[in-house]
Amino acid sequence: MKTKYKIKFDRVGDGIYTIESYYMDREGFACCYLLEDNGEAAIIETSTNYAVPYILGTLENLSIKREQVKYVILTHIHLDHAGGTGELMRHLPEAQLIVHPRGKKHMIEPEKLIESVKKVYGEEQYIKLYGDILPVPKASVITANDGDTFFLGNRELAFYDTPGHAKHHNIIHDKKTGSIFSGDNFGIGYPRMKWNNGRFIFPSTSPTQFEPDKALETYNKIISLNPSRILLTHFSILEDIAETFTQLSFWINKIKEITAKRYGEGYRNEELVRVLADDLWNLYNEKVMGIRGTALTAEEKEWLKLDVDLNAQGMAYSVDTPSSDPGK
Repeated sequence: MKTKYKIKFDRVGDGIYTIESYYMDREGFACCYLLEDNGEAAIIETSTNYAVPYILGTLENLSIKREQVKYVILTHIHLDHAGGTGELMRHLPEAQLIVHPRGKKHMIEPEKLIESVKKVYGEEQYIKLYGDILPVPKASVITANDGDTFFLGNRELAFYDTPGHAKHHNIIHDKKTGSIFSGDNFGIGYPRMKWNNGRFIFPSTSPTQFEPDKALETYNKIISLNPSRILLTHFSILEDIAETFTQLSFWINKIKEITAKRYGEGYRNEELVRVLADDLWNLYNEKVMGIRGTALTAEEKEWLKLDVDLNAQGMAYSVDTPSSDPGK
């Protein structure tokens, strides 16, 4: 597997690096993280198979041997976070995979996960987005329950069960630096949607497991840990934590309100998703107008289209035909 783009990584500090994954052939859309401490390394999030060369290339550029990688860590098993795990583990002979207990079986036997994604996207698009998802050997998988800790060198990593976006979601608290790796559990904030007078950030409401009240509980749990910074998968470093918490709380309450309204009006299934997507576009445009005074551009709408589609599905799920399917 060859690199299509330039290997790009950035030093966060304190032995933490972001790695650009180029998910969906976009820059600044999804990232992975590298942690290094006292001769040991860990990768947090793997993105898809197509991100593996960028992860391995970053290790090489930083003179970190593949044998030094002790852990591969997933916040949850949605494929933009975990699709490349099996492929990456093939190249890291000493690594163990740390995953939420609900996600373990899907990493060892990914057939159900693959099937659910193919139903949504079709065979051709599945391969285009993710490649061929490989299983992880059972002996290489360990689970992190709520409150479990693991050591990487002298760095203590605490794992917390945090539903809301998905039932199989952990956040990781790096106690050495106070950093939290939030996965999809403290919003999405793309660099291109940040301006001098404000930042546009919004929740990620999973298509099949979104629970708005649990999401609010998770946001509060993250705040209670008093993080120094939050490291988003979508995307990179978040330091305006209090303001983001205010925005996310507003969004959850607002989408609960409009979802209940549309459901009460009799919308169901695909029609419910459609009308909620329209509502989200209106809300997002209004929010951006309030931040910078101009509406979303056509380019920005194209960038946000996937999020709007998925978030509308998650909102509909929260009131209509729940499913236990973990795929995204």
